[in-house]
Amino acid sequence: MPSPSDDAVNVRRRFAGGRATGAVPTVLVLVVALGLLYLVRDAAYRATASGAAALPSVFGGFFEVVGELGLVVLALVFAGLAWRARSRGLEHVTVAVVAAVSTVAAYVLSEVVKSMVREERPCRTLVVHTVAACPARGDWSWPSNHAVIAGGLATAVIVLAPLWWRLVVPLAVAVCISRVLTGAHYWHDVLAGVSVGVLVVWFGTWALAPAAHRLLERSVDAGPDGWRRLLGQDEPAPYAVGDDSERPR
Repeated sequence: MPSPSDDAVNVRRRFAGGRATGAVPTVLVLVVALGLLYLVRDAAYRATASGAAALPSVFGGFFEVVGELGLVVLALVFAGLAWRARSRGLEHVTVAVVAAVSTVAAYVLSEVVKSMVREERPCRTLVVHTVAACPARGDWSWPSNHAVIAGGLATAVIVLAPLWWRLVVPLAVAVCISRVLTGAHYWHDVLAGVSVGVLVVWFGTWALAPAAHRLLERSVDAGPDGWRRLLGQDEPAPYAVGDDSERPR
């Protein structure tokens, strides 16, 4: 009988990276990058936002569309891959479910941090002409929720189908850059946001997938036919219930 550790290995093999390696160096690099961007935040923001505002208005409209439509495309890609996972086994369904939950958790964490830090938007504290209207007062700046969602969804797609990184990584980066170009955020806001999204979804999926897989297995065994069909597990078992002679050893 497989042990819980065996289940962890089997489920974690369904997405890139059987082990969560390189966590400490990654976090250190992000901390250093955030520190450097914070030191030059005003100058970097002014150069980016004012430069974008000086372009023809069609470019400004394009930047705004990328920031919103990019998230929609990322969500649709993830939804499509999550639905496809039903035909690939319960392990894939588990990864899809946990990645989705982790993405929501990353957004909630971002909202909590924003309400605690309460950093004012740069378009309100600096005298700079921006492409987009400044968000309402009380809509805080750090970290960027758009960047959190973009990073989380892109990571969720990659853990389901690694080859899709060619589409979702550039798209997530474009969403993040558009938030600075339109004047809504500092550069360190979007770097912090995308970091939160990537780290929470990646390590959340890695950590929670084995336990989630066991819960889903139990729900499939005990749940109604509609639930099994929803999870793509409606195929009849190759042996009769209670007949141990035909069970795989």
